[in-house]
Amino acid sequence: MATLFSVPGGELELPERPVVESWDAAGHPGQVRLRAFLDAVVELVGPTVNARASDLALGLAVGLDDGVPLTRGGHDLDNYLFPVVRTLGPERFAAVFARKHHAPSSTIAIGPAVPVDSAADWRGEPPLSVRTEVSASSVAWKAAIHEGCRAARPALPPGVPVELHLRFEVSARRNWSTLWKPAIDALGPLLGSPDPERPYRPHDDRIVSLALHRALDESLGHDVVITAWWRAV
Repeated sequence: MATLFSVPGGELELPERPVVESWDAAGHPGQVRLRAFLDAVVELVGPTVNARASDLALGLAVGLDDGVPLTRGGHDLDNYLFPVVRTLGPERFAAVFARKHHAPSSTIAIGPAVPVDSAADWRGEPPLSVRTEVSASSVAWKAAIHEGCRAARPALPPGVPVELHLRFEVSARRNWSTLWKPAIDALGPLLGSPDPERPYRPHDDRIVSLALHRALDESLGHDVVITAWWRAV
Protein backbone atom coordinates (compact mmCIF):
# COMPACT_ATOMS: atom_id res chain seq x y z
CA MET A 1 0.00 0.00 0.00
CA ALA A 2 1.33 3.41 -0.94
CA THR A 3 2.33 5.78 1.82
CA LEU A 4 0.09 8.79 2.16
CA PHE A 5 0.33 11.67 4.61
CA SER A 6 -2.02 13.31 7.07
CA VAL A 7 -3.25 16.88 7.06
CA PRO A 8 -1.17 19.05 9.42
CA GLY A 9 -2.78 20.64 12.46
CA GLY A 10 -2.31 24.06 14.04
CA GLU A 11 -4.33 26.16 11.59
CA LEU A 12 -3.60 29.88 11.44
CA GLU A 13 -6.21 32.32 10.19
CA LEU A 14 -5.16 34.11 7.03
CA PRO A 15 -5.52 37.89 7.00
CA GLU A 16 -7.31 37.74 3.64
CA ARG A 17 -8.95 35.21 1.35
CA PRO A 18 -6.58 33.08 -0.78
CA VAL A 19 -6.05 34.13 -4.39
CA VAL A 20 -5.77 31.71 -7.32
CA GLU A 21 -2.76 31.60 -9.62
CA SER A 22 -2.69 34.46 -12.12
CA TRP A 23 -1.39 34.25 -15.68
CA ASP A 24 -2.00 37.94 -16.30
CA ALA A 25 0.75 40.41 -17.12
CA ALA A 26 2.75 42.00 -14.32
CA GLY A 27 0.87 44.93 -12.87
CA HIS A 28 -2.56 43.46 -13.66
CA PRO A 29 -4.93 43.69 -10.66
CA GLY A 30 -4.99 39.89 -10.43
CA GLN A 31 -1.21 39.79 -10.12
CA VAL A 32 -1.24 42.60 -7.57
CA ARG A 33 -3.79 40.78 -5.40
CA LEU A 34 -1.84 37.54 -5.66
CA ARG A 35 1.44 39.20 -4.71
CA ALA A 36 -0.14 40.87 -1.67
CA PHE A 37 -1.65 37.57 -0.57
CA LEU A 38 1.64 35.68 -0.98
CA ASP A 39 3.51 38.36 0.99
CA ALA A 40 0.99 37.87 3.81
CA VAL A 41 1.51 34.09 3.69
CA VAL A 42 5.29 34.43 3.91
CA GLU A 43 4.98 36.77 6.87
CA LEU A 44 2.62 34.38 8.64
CA VAL A 45 4.30 30.99 8.06
CA GLY A 46 7.75 31.82 6.67
CA PRO A 47 9.57 31.29 10.00
CA THR A 48 7.93 27.88 10.44
CA VAL A 49 8.89 26.79 6.93
CA ASN A 50 12.46 28.03 7.28
CA ALA A 51 12.91 26.18 10.58
CA ARG A 52 12.49 22.85 8.79
CA ALA A 53 14.18 22.39 5.44
CA SER A 54 12.13 19.50 4.09
CA ASP A 55 9.44 16.86 4.64
CA LEU A 56 6.75 19.41 5.39
CA ALA A 57 3.01 19.24 4.91
CA LEU A 58 0.77 22.20 4.14
CA GLY A 59 -2.97 22.51 4.61
CA LEU A 60 -5.06 25.30 3.10
CA ALA A 61 -8.75 25.79 3.89
CA VAL A 62 -10.39 28.28 1.53
CA GLY A 63 -13.44 29.99 2.99
CA LEU A 64 -16.02 31.13 0.44
CA ASP A 65 -19.14 33.25 0.88
CA ASP A 66 -22.38 31.34 1.37
CA GLY A 67 -23.69 32.30 -2.05
CA VAL A 68 -20.61 31.05 -3.92
CA PRO A 69 -21.01 27.55 -5.42
CA LEU A 70 -18.39 25.05 -4.27
CA THR A 71 -18.47 22.90 -7.40
CA ARG A 72 -18.37 25.49 -10.17
CA GLY A 73 -17.13 28.99 -10.82
CA GLY A 74 -13.40 28.37 -11.19
CA HIS A 75 -12.33 27.98 -7.57
CA ASP A 76 -9.89 25.20 -8.49
CA LEU A 77 -7.97 24.02 -5.46
CA ASP A 78 -4.71 23.33 -7.30
CA ASN A 79 -4.74 26.94 -8.50
CA TYR A 80 -4.93 28.09 -4.87
CA LEU A 81 -2.14 25.74 -3.76
CA PHE A 82 0.35 26.23 -6.57
CA PRO A 83 1.38 29.88 -6.00
CA VAL A 84 1.67 29.31 -2.24
CA VAL A 85 3.93 26.29 -2.62
CA ARG A 86 5.90 27.93 -5.43
CA THR A 87 6.65 30.83 -3.09
CA LEU A 88 7.54 28.71 -0.05
CA GLY A 89 9.58 26.15 -2.02
CA PRO A 90 8.02 22.99 -3.50
CA GLU A 91 11.09 20.89 -2.66
CA ARG A 92 10.30 21.35 1.04
CA PHE A 93 6.90 19.69 0.88
CA ALA A 94 6.06 15.99 0.87
CA ALA A 95 2.33 16.65 0.94
CA VAL A 96 -0.07 19.53 0.42
CA PHE A 97 -3.81 19.67 1.04
CA ALA A 98 -6.61 22.06 0.20
CA ARG A 99 -10.33 22.17 0.77
CA LYS A 100 -13.02 24.75 0.12
CA HIS A 101 -16.08 25.37 2.22
CA HIS A 102 -18.48 28.10 3.16
CA ALA A 103 -16.82 30.08 5.93
CA PRO A 104 -16.08 33.72 6.80
CA SER A 105 -12.31 33.17 6.89
CA SER A 106 -9.55 30.96 5.51
CA THR A 107 -6.72 29.15 7.28
CA ILE A 108 -3.29 27.70 6.59
CA ALA A 109 -1.32 25.08 8.51
CA ILE A 110 2.31 23.99 8.23
CA GLY A 111 3.76 20.94 9.98
CA PRO A 112 5.88 17.83 9.51
CA ALA A 113 4.66 15.36 6.90
CA VAL A 114 3.32 12.48 8.98
CA PRO A 115 2.59 9.20 7.15
CA VAL A 116 -0.84 7.66 7.56
CA ASP A 117 -0.49 4.01 8.60
CA SER A 118 -1.47 1.83 5.64
CA ALA A 119 -3.45 4.74 4.22
CA ALA A 120 -6.33 3.61 6.41
CA ASP A 121 -9.00 5.62 4.61
CA TRP A 122 -7.95 4.33 1.18
CA ARG A 123 -7.55 0.58 1.54
CA GLY A 124 -7.18 -1.69 -1.46
CA GLU A 125 -5.73 -1.15 -4.88
CA PRO A 126 -5.83 2.43 -6.23
CA PRO A 127 -8.40 3.04 -8.97
CA LEU A 128 -5.69 4.59 -11.14
CA SER A 129 -1.93 4.08 -11.42
CA VAL A 130 0.02 5.30 -14.46
CA ARG A 131 3.73 5.50 -15.22
CA THR A 132 4.60 8.21 -17.72
CA GLU A 133 7.78 8.08 -19.75
CA VAL A 134 7.49 11.23 -21.87
CA SER A 135 7.89 14.92 -21.13
CA ALA A 136 5.31 16.25 -18.68
CA SER A 137 4.90 19.31 -20.89
CA SER A 138 3.72 17.20 -23.83
CA VAL A 139 0.19 16.28 -24.85
CA ALA A 140 1.30 12.63 -24.79
CA TRP A 141 1.89 12.90 -21.02
CA LYS A 142 -1.69 14.02 -20.42
CA ALA A 143 -2.94 11.43 -22.90
CA ALA A 144 -1.33 8.59 -20.93
CA ILE A 145 -3.07 9.68 -17.73
CA HIS A 146 -6.35 10.31 -19.55
CA GLU A 147 -6.34 6.81 -21.04
CA GLY A 148 -5.46 5.24 -17.68
CA CYS A 149 -8.32 7.14 -16.07
CA ARG A 150 -10.74 6.07 -18.79
CA ALA A 151 -9.70 2.43 -18.41
CA ALA A 152 -10.20 2.64 -14.64
CA ARG A 153 -13.94 3.14 -15.23
CA PRO A 154 -14.51 5.76 -12.51
CA ALA A 155 -17.94 5.41 -10.94
CA LEU A 156 -18.77 8.92 -9.74
CA PRO A 157 -22.19 10.43 -10.45
CA PRO A 158 -22.00 13.58 -12.61
CA GLY A 159 -21.83 16.86 -10.75
CA VAL A 160 -21.24 15.55 -7.21
CA PRO A 161 -18.43 17.06 -5.11
CA VAL A 162 -15.21 15.04 -5.23
CA GLU A 163 -12.40 14.26 -2.81
CA LEU A 164 -9.21 13.47 -4.74
CA HIS A 165 -5.83 12.15 -3.64
CA LEU A 166 -2.92 12.12 -6.09
CA ARG A 167 0.45 10.58 -5.30
CA PHE A 168 3.45 11.53 -7.44
CA GLU A 169 6.49 9.25 -7.42
CA VAL A 170 9.36 11.32 -8.77
CA SER A 171 13.10 11.83 -8.50
CA ALA A 172 14.35 14.64 -6.27
CA ARG A 173 15.53 16.62 -9.28
CA ARG A 174 11.96 17.24 -10.46
CA ASN A 175 9.78 20.17 -9.39
CA TRP A 176 6.75 18.07 -8.56
CA SER A 177 4.42 21.04 -8.16
CA THR A 178 4.52 21.66 -11.93
CA LEU A 179 2.89 18.23 -12.42
CA TRP A 180 -0.27 18.96 -10.44
CA LYS A 181 -2.24 20.96 -12.96
CA PRO A 182 -1.51 18.86 -16.08
CA ALA A 183 -2.28 15.66 -14.15
CA ILE A 184 -5.64 16.99 -12.96
CA ASP A 185 -6.38 18.36 -16.44
CA ALA A 186 -6.07 14.77 -17.72
CA LEU A 187 -8.78 13.39 -15.40
CA GLY A 188 -11.71 14.16 -17.69
CA PRO A 189 -13.07 10.57 -17.57
CA LEU A 190 -13.38 10.96 -13.80
CA LEU A 191 -14.43 14.59 -13.45
CA GLY A 192 -16.37 14.99 -16.68
CA SER A 193 -15.53 17.28 -19.61
CA PRO A 194 -18.00 19.94 -20.79
CA ASP A 195 -16.59 19.87 -24.34
CA PRO A 196 -15.60 16.48 -25.86
CA GLU A 197 -13.41 18.34 -28.34
CA ARG A 198 -11.35 19.70 -25.43
CA PRO A 199 -10.68 16.62 -23.28
CA TYR A 200 -8.11 18.38 -21.08
CA ARG A 201 -10.56 20.98 -19.77
CA PRO A 202 -12.41 18.89 -17.15
CA HIS A 203 -14.85 19.93 -14.44
CA ASP A 204 -11.99 20.14 -11.93
CA ASP A 205 -13.74 22.83 -9.90
CA ARG A 206 -15.98 20.05 -8.51
CA ILE A 207 -12.98 18.91 -6.43
CA VAL A 208 -13.78 20.23 -2.95
CA SER A 209 -10.99 18.35 -1.14
CA LEU A 210 -7.58 17.81 -2.72
CA ALA A 211 -4.53 15.98 -1.37
CA LEU A 212 -1.21 15.85 -3.23
CA HIS A 213 1.48 13.46 -1.96
CA ARG A 214 5.11 13.11 -3.06
CA ALA A 215 7.27 9.98 -2.93
CA LEU A 216 10.93 10.24 -3.91
CA ASP A 217 12.44 7.46 -6.04
CA GLU A 218 15.74 8.25 -7.74
CA SER A 219 15.50 5.13 -9.91
CA LEU A 220 12.68 6.75 -11.91
CA GLY A 221 14.92 9.31 -13.57
CA HIS A 222 12.58 11.51 -15.62
CA ASP A 223 9.65 9.10 -15.37
CA VAL A 224 6.68 9.80 -13.11
CA VAL A 225 4.31 7.35 -11.44
CA ILE A 226 0.91 8.87 -10.67
CA THR A 227 -1.50 7.08 -8.38
CA ALA A 228 -5.00 8.35 -7.70
CA TRP A 229 -7.83 7.66 -5.26
CA TRP A 230 -11.17 9.44 -5.27
CA ARG A 231 -14.66 9.39 -3.85
CA ALA A 232 -17.84 11.40 -3.81
CA VAL A 233 -18.36 13.60 -0.74
